[in-house]
Amino acid sequence: MIHHGIHKHATLDSQGICELPDTTVMEAGSIISIGAHGRIRLGERNILYPHVSIRIDQGWMTTGDDVSFGSGCHIYEPRAGLEIGHHCLIAGGVTVCGVKHGQTHTDVPMRQQPPDCLPIRLGDDVWIGMGVIIQAGVSIGSGAIIGAGSVVTRDIPAYAVAWGSPCRVQRLRTTGGVQINPDTGPVYLHLGCGSRFIPGFVHVDAQPHPHVDLVADVARLDMIADATVDLIYASHVLEHFGRWQFRAVLSEWRRVLKPGGVLRLAVPDFAACAKLYYEKGLADGLNGLIGLICGGQRDSHDFHQMVFDEPFLTHELTGLGFKRVRRWDWRDTGHAEVDDYSQSYLPHLDKVRGTLMSLNLEATR
Repeated sequence: MIHHGIHKHATLDSQGICELPDTTVMEAGSIISIGAHGRIRLGERNILYPHVSIRIDQGWMTTGDDVSFGSGCHIYEPRAGLEIGHHCLIAGGVTVCGVKHGQTHTDVPMRQQPPDCLPIRLGDDVWIGMGVIIQAGVSIGSGAIIGAGSVVTRDIPAYAVAWGSPCRVQRLRTTGGVQINPDTGPVYLHLGCGSRFIPGFVHVDAQPHPHVDLVADVARLDMIADATVDLIYASHVLEHFGRWQFRAVLSEWRRVLKPGGVLRLAVPDFAACAKLYYEKGLADGLNGLIGLICGGQRDSHDFHQMVFDEPFLTHELTGLGFKRVRRWDWRDTGHAEVDDYSQSYLPHLDKVRGTLMSLNLEATR
């Protein structure tokens, strides 16, 4: 055991670019092997415990400060890049592989087919447990914990605690001081919240607004365990998923609801749009019906791909196992003061004489 420098029984073999600060520690039996087309740059105070192996014939690897690699850890060929953030703990026996053998052609041996080379990224303060395998193309968010023996085949969001083969998020640690814990009281999710904030809700959105607790794809709530949520509120979100996708999204939302939990949906009401079009056409230009049907199209997340009316959405919810599908009135909710699209009227903002253009349905798991 040494506390600084490179042990005399460690191996540093570099034909490419190798940037190791003076604070790097390589213990006995550790190996860094860099080919002519490879490069590695370690941050300050990285330590490679005995028998760590890093091989980069092609590709690159960078680490932040204060990163440790446990005994027997193996980093193999990050040809599309491996980026590891600050303060990461990578336990013994972990394997990180940046290539996958080609398997498209059955008449050519797999070792002779072009490999798939995909980037791998670990955020800051990530803890990878002993014996974990991380496959090419994976991103693990900051603050995440991966349990021992897991096989990570897809992205893991920030602050998630995940394990298994394949690795699956079991719970959420904390984000912005918010913890999803059904034992401490009711859990309310606001999915696709955008710029709207509702006190008492956990906010999930694809864009990092200041109040968002979890930046994530609302179609995949891997960070939330089964049957832990009391209420899901999704206002004008479901229509952003396509005709072959929205059922899987509803099923995922149903998975995290407790038995008796409520899914509260608001979507553009296609029947109301059709009626108004029949009466007035597109008299309001781009500001009314076109936005409701096609989306605002202000960014890549703002396109609509599906239409709903009450009979159709009720049929789909019932078919997925939801019960007691019914209308809800925004005035009777605890978030009535939040002026979101569940309160969409034409003419705009005329909530007295206007026509409600939002189909507001809720259902019980």
